[in-house]
Amino acid sequence: MDGTGYDRTRPTQDASQAIAVIGAACRLPGAPDLSAFAALLAAGRDAVTEIPDERWTKGAFLHPERGQPGKTYTFAAGVLESVDRFDPAFFNISPREAAQMDPQQRLLLELAHEAMEDAGLDGSRLAGTPVGVYVGGSAWDYLNLHIGDPSATNAYSMTGSTLCSLSNRISYAFDLRGPSFTVDTACSSSLVALHLACEAIRGGQVPAAVVGGVNLLLAPQSYVGFSRASMLSPRGRCHAFDARADGYVRAEGGGVVILKPLQDALDAGDPVRAVIRGTGVNSDGRTTGFSLPNKAAQAGLLREVYDRFGLDPNDLVYVEAHGTGTPAGDPIEAGAIGEVLGRARIARLPVGSVKTNIGHLEAASGMAGLLKAMLVLQRGQVPASLHCETPNPAIAFDALNLQLVPAPLPVPVGGEVIVSINSFGFGGTNAHAVLGPAPEQPDTAPEVVPADAAPADAAPDGEALPPLLLSARSDAALRALAATWRGQIAYAPDLAARLRAAARAREQHAQRLVVLGGRAADLAAGLDDFLAGRGASAVVAGAALPAPEIAFVYSGNGSQWTGMGAEAMARSPGFRAAIDRVDVALLPHLGWSVRERLDSAGDDGLRDTDQAQPLLFAVQVALVQALRDAGIKASAHVGHSVGEVAAAWASGALSLVQAAKVIACRSRGQQATRGIGAMGVLALPADRAAAVVARVGAGLELAACNSASAVTVAGPEAALCALAALADEQGWAFTRLDLDYAFHSAAMDPIEAPLLDDLAGLAPRVARTPFLSTVTGGELQGPELGARYWWRNVREPVRFSDAIDAATAAGVRIFVEIGPHPVLQAYLHDALRRVDAPGRVLSTLSRRPSGQDPVLLAAARCHVAGHGIATSPLFDGPIDPAGLPPYPWQRERYWVERTGEATDTLTAPIDHPLLGQRRGAAPE
Repeated sequence: MDGTGYDRTRPTQDASQAIAVIGAACRLPGAPDLSAFAALLAAGRDAVTEIPDERWTKGAFLHPERGQPGKTYTFAAGVLESVDRFDPAFFNISPREAAQMDPQQRLLLELAHEAMEDAGLDGSRLAGTPVGVYVGGSAWDYLNLHIGDPSATNAYSMTGSTLCSLSNRISYAFDLRGPSFTVDTACSSSLVALHLACEAIRGGQVPAAVVGGVNLLLAPQSYVGFSRASMLSPRGRCHAFDARADGYVRAEGGGVVILKPLQDALDAGDPVRAVIRGTGVNSDGRTTGFSLPNKAAQAGLLREVYDRFGLDPNDLVYVEAHGTGTPAGDPIEAGAIGEVLGRARIARLPVGSVKTNIGHLEAASGMAGLLKAMLVLQRGQVPASLHCETPNPAIAFDALNLQLVPAPLPVPVGGEVIVSINSFGFGGTNAHAVLGPAPEQPDTAPEVVPADAAPADAAPDGEALPPLLLSARSDAALRALAATWRGQIAYAPDLAARLRAAARAREQHAQRLVVLGGRAADLAAGLDDFLAGRGASAVVAGAALPAPEIAFVYSGNGSQWTGMGAEAMARSPGFRAAIDRVDVALLPHLGWSVRERLDSAGDDGLRDTDQAQPLLFAVQVALVQALRDAGIKASAHVGHSVGEVAAAWASGALSLVQAAKVIACRSRGQQATRGIGAMGVLALPADRAAAVVARVGAGLELAACNSASAVTVAGPEAALCALAALADEQGWAFTRLDLDYAFHSAAMDPIEAPLLDDLAGLAPRVARTPFLSTVTGGELQGPELGARYWWRNVREPVRFSDAIDAATAAGVRIFVEIGPHPVLQAYLHDALRRVDAPGRVLSTLSRRPSGQDPVLLAAARCHVAGHGIATSPLFDGPIDPAGLPPYPWQRERYWVERTGEATDTLTAPIDHPLLGQRRGAAPE
């Protein structure tokens, strides 16, 4: 020990005790978010005003003289706007329950979500985890509004007004399973909550914690009480450490931070805003008065924290003091700080208080101080402490080695630099925390962009930018979010990192928007189109299905066309690479290159099945591989006729080499049957169609059962003509197919033996993903797909409708048609109608060019439908969640119910025996 009582032989801090602040959010007077708070402090602004007239009938309670019963001598305050507004739908809360919820609960819910977003955490992924919730809160104002009116009580009143619900509501809303409780130690509540959370993390009780503090000024009773105790400043300002110190100014607001062990945060790549180096709590014990502070206890707490965590006061660059501006409190606090920390240093120790900017947030004040300390470390500057013209003569600043901060003060950053935060409760509970910078902390201040700066364009490495994924709980919120992005996207620093963060570090809600474009200008144009309601190929928007299963459906003959795959070849690197791999597998069997044929875009041979089917197979395999690269992986595969070959490969039942052999042998055998028959589609149910086919006779057969009201028939040309005449006579829809083959009919019989010989020795394996057979109409395990199966695939009717019904029975609600042009969409829609379930039927390629990468466009459609792509390799790389536009809350007015009627706004003064009658009325 030396003369300061500070132990210079203390051990150094165990690195495992360091705790990272990975996310933060706030709503403070004059500062609706953390960025605005930083700007307010940097500008040295005073956000203190006065309680708005709409809160209550102020004239009934205000009196300039102290000591008047039932009166306050000041309504000075740091206030928030629209404290009665809330977005209950986001949290699945009914309007009736929202009206009974203390607005402090509502504010904390929004701040918790914003802090998670700031941390780059998807709140839905935290569900069910043992994350703890620790909240400081002590105000009962909302309950005071209707405590004298029993008729206002309903089923939600108790959970809506108790302090425990401040923390428990967060745990419930986000399904967090760790400890959850509210701390009430008056003005030190939120810093005590921080300490308890840190202790739980240090002890391994929780892997992470949500810590917050809140205070709203909703009723006048506390003003009356604090005025009678002479705690409030008649001047209406906190003159911390100034000779004019005469009390504090009340304020409202809230803050939330997300904590994790530092090493865990670094391992996970979390954005570390600051590091909590130590915390501590003690009590004043018995003093000369219950609400009077104890210098010895405050000094003892500082020693305990610095000794326990091996901290050196010489590394301390600033103390964010409790600094309320009270005549008794300021000298005692300054004395404790100087005795333990100031005198242990070589240089003078700067002290200040955020209360001079925004007022005293009471239970949430420690959180405001913590956030200011964090900003000091991030920006390397201590903001000016306001309203201190003449240092308090009761404080020996020189002897205590302390200095005030009347102007912004640059301080060192990085290394072992630390900042301390004090917080004291009027009941005697003291709290202290010490913050250090993040390891290799970058400058997280918002980048100031010159007016003539060039707009952002591609990613730094020259590659195209990833898509922009936005989502919200409502269409209005989605549009508001899109508008915010539109205002920022042109000059956003490291736009690629922000786009990746928007995908990976944001929860994907039901209302979704995907904007494609390799450059910032393309994204901006897409957002303009969305906001203007214009259709655009680069924009996909809609409502996602809840946790849908997805199936790939592979089209068969008839979907091919001249130029198919050209757009994908030109715009999708993944598609091109996959075509090259398929080309290698097919070349030994074909003797010609599918890559060259697709590049030529000619129509030679497309009517020949030995040309068309391998090309169709190649396109389908390349689409699946490119979609997988974009994050779209099917949970089932269904192929229509020849489409089963690609489906068998995609399921894992056949290797690419095996599937290439099957498609080559199958198509070569069928080519020999060209000109022997024809095919057509008849719009009748299968049973009726079978009777018609039998009536026509002459070799006509059912070739496919596509839906509940459509079949494909095959047979000799004369039989198809007879069927067409009968259909015209009966008024049935009948369409001839542009095919010179009679697939799935007796015309195929001559190729049975050659096909079985060609595929002898085929050794399929167990499928990795369900393969739903259109030969059997149900799932096959994979080993059944030998030579005999592929003969059945050629000869037997296609039981497409049965296979799709099996898919819907298994929960599939998104069908993606894999092929060069969608030809199965109507059948798939029919299957969804049969189960009366919401679903989506999507396509991949089309005869109509989109002007976009068709693979990315298909992936975007899947994402909007509910099969997310946020975790796909598209978004691999560094992310930057800091500064992303926050969630745009769609707030409506909710206020306490009274006498069976809801007063939905604070703008109507409350008619209450405790609060006066109507605006301007005299009290009873």
